[in-house]
Amino acid sequence: MAEASPSTPLRYPVSGWIEAALFVFTIAVLSIAYVVGQGFGAHPIAVVLYATTASALALLAVTGIGPDALRIVLAPQSLMVGVGTISIEIFYYLLLHHVSPALASLFVRLAIPISFVLGWVVFGRRPRRLAMIGAAVVLAGIVPMMAAVDEASRMAAAAAGIAAALTSNLRSFAAEFHPWNRRADTVHEKLRVTGLVVLASSLVSLALTGLLALMVRIGWMPSTPLVPTAAQMLHGPTILLGVVVVGAIMTAMSVLSFSAVVKITTENFMATSAFTPAGTLLVQIAASALGIIPTYALDPTALPAMAVVIAGVLLILYAARRG
Repeated sequence: MAEASPSTPLRYPVSGWIEAALFVFTIAVLSIAYVVGQGFGAHPIAVVLYATTASALALLAVTGIGPDALRIVLAPQSLMVGVGTISIEIFYYLLLHHVSPALASLFVRLAIPISFVLGWVVFGRRPRRLAMIGAAVVLAGIVPMMAAVDEASRMAAAAAGIAAALTSNLRSFAAEFHPWNRRADTVHEKLRVTGLVVLASSLVSLALTGLLALMVRIGWMPSTPLVPTAAQMLHGPTILLGVVVVGAIMTAMSVLSFSAVVKITTENFMATSAFTPAGTLLVQIAASALGIIPTYALDPTALPAMAVVIAGVLLILYAARRG
């Protein structure tokens, strides 16, 4: 990107904005893929672990393992990045059992106000007053929609949404302080670090899941919906969905997000990401019309809520630009 004088507005490559828009689209498509998986009974842990493993392998196929792979994997922050990456997808999958993809995407924006609280309490980062107002606006857009969820599903939806938001922050803060991720100064290197960390976490999680499934099978522990059975892990459509469809989507998300941030800055990328619930709503309507997923009743208050969340995010970004 060319340097600009103080009096000249910054110009960002059009490709960066296109990548940011495509990132919003891929998240929406991911939601649809999860709903399809629920339709044929795919276990969330099986789908997510197959997908994260496939995505990590795809990234490393492009970047190569490179130097210091073991040191990267064994960094203390790697475990938290891996757990956060896997957990947010599992909780998001569970959230989609209770609400539409558009509302699920909206609820996950709880990560924004939670990030300010965690940053202040854990790391002593006191946000600016205008940023706190923006976070409160985001919260004001989400909470009424949570209260509008059917009473039978409200608590489960709230729990899954909050868990997804918390694990999203776990991943973000751990990635921020990961020494190898901080040193990575190119998209290629950041993708390599991400691939190594997620692959190691996914393989360990697959092994642990298999062990627990075996223990259930031989009667060493009671059966629980939290642990997929051997039949669920070896279910052909589940493997196909996780490895081919969701794995490809996750790979695209990683590439698009890192590349777009470099081209248009983190602030602008965050601004476009705020439109994810609205983008998901459009993809949801299209997928329902095509018969890919069930038709969801459209709450007329959803669009105003999304607009409020977008306004809150833009207020936060404005506070950051003021420095």
